[in-house]
Amino acid sequence: MAAPAGSLVAAVLASSGRLDKEDLGTRIGRLSRRGEVCTVINQKYSEFLPSMQSAQELLAQVDGLAGSIDLLRAGIETEVQRDPNAAVAEFAELKQQLERDTLVLSVLKKLQEFDTAMEEYNTALLEKKYVVAAQQLEKTRSNLKMLESRKGFELKILKALRTELTVQTENMLYHLGEEWQKLVVWKLPPSKESSSLESAMHSELHLHTVPSKEEETAGPPVASVLQAFAVLGELHGKFKSFGQLLLKYILKPLISYPSLQPFTEEQSDVFILRFKSKEPHLDYSSPIEVFDKIKLIFEVLHKYLLNVPLEQPTEDTKDCRVILPELLGDVIWEDLSDCLIQNCLVNSIPTNSSKLEQYIEVIKSAEEFEKALKNMQVLKGDTTDLLKYARNVNSHFANKKCQDVIVAARNLMTSEIHNTVKITPDSSVALPRLPDPGSGDHLKTQKTNKLPHNNVVNLENDTKLTQYMFSLPTCRISSSVEELMKLAYQTLLEATASTDQW
Repeated sequence: MAAPAGSLVAAVLASSGRLDKEDLGTRIGRLSRRGEVCTVINQKYSEFLPSMQSAQELLAQVDGLAGSIDLLRAGIETEVQRDPNAAVAEFAELKQQLERDTLVLSVLKKLQEFDTAMEEYNTALLEKKYVVAAQQLEKTRSNLKMLESRKGFELKILKALRTELTVQTENMLYHLGEEWQKLVVWKLPPSKESSSLESAMHSELHLHTVPSKEEETAGPPVASVLQAFAVLGELHGKFKSFGQLLLKYILKPLISYPSLQPFTEEQSDVFILRFKSKEPHLDYSSPIEVFDKIKLIFEVLHKYLLNVPLEQPTEDTKDCRVILPELLGDVIWEDLSDCLIQNCLVNSIPTNSSKLEQYIEVIKSAEEFEKALKNMQVLKGDTTDLLKYARNVNSHFANKKCQDVIVAARNLMTSEIHNTVKITPDSSVALPRLPDPGSGDHLKTQKTNKLPHNNVVNLENDTKLTQYMFSLPTCRISSSVEELMKLAYQTLLEATASTDQW
């Protein structure tokens, strides 16, 4: 039993010794590998150490810059927060200064435009280019209005410019007035002479608007003068004064004096309108003749003065053409129409219903007269009071007849009642034969039997009264009463003879 035990211990010892050798080798191998690792680590560390030092230096610089930035930001914030009102005030001041500078520049530009336009105006006026001169004058007026409209900006020079503009405008109007007086020449009777046929014979109108051969290509001077008046806004006033003279010395005398006839004469450079006299057929002017005379006057004016195309410089209007005949018609037509009615048509209203049918010619003449004026654009499309008055002849005739009868009756009733006339039964005025009541129906009355079929007794007496049944015995009556009865009979006879149309 001892031998196995000894061998077991020997085997254990032998195996443990072998195990120690092997473990030592392993450990030595491990140590050698650790040494290699340590060497590699040292190499890597020696390589990493400079980069780490650079990174630390960069970090230190970043921290320094961050601190500087914080200090700068704190300084800026302190500076901004310390004086914000001053910054705002300075900005506002700079803005106002910019606005003032802009305003000054615009004002200087307008002043320059004003001066340039005034120079061009003076040049055009010297060359008698009136349209260009008027346009430049209006340009200076527009610039001056623009300068005066600026709030908070006043210049003493503006008053001087306003004065200069007024002076130049009056100067322009003076030159245009002189040119107008050369083109349209009135030869009027002395002011001391009263309004009569003799004074009307001395009235003449000379129109120096007949274009020569040179002016036909360059344009008539009357167009330049009228266009300049239109640009300056003085055309309406000029035609108003012209229309008043035309009414007073041409048109109204033709209406008032039946013997006055228009006479025209055309020469090489002038058209002359004057009057001549002839014996009148009536005491008052015939409407048909008056319409023809006035139509002739307007035809002459349309040919030699009014047929000029003009343009009115207006804003916000598409059609800015100026129609001279229409302008003249607006100025004078109301007065001319009243004069024609009061001094011509009123006197032509018939005093007897039998003459009413002849008045149709007057109505047709009035229609043709207005149609001619509308074709010349003197009148607009609406029917005027003149034509309405002529067409309403029935009412005017009735009123005139009533007035005439009332006046005649009043004169008879207020006359001397002691003037008498002797009447006898033989001198009685026979009663007029009255029309048959059934004549309008074209029915013939038949005699009825004394005893009709219904046995009703007819009370009508076949015996007729004589026309002298109510004659007075021989006596004396007032002559005014006799005339009043005659007036009543004549009025009733005329009333029964009138028709529904008249």
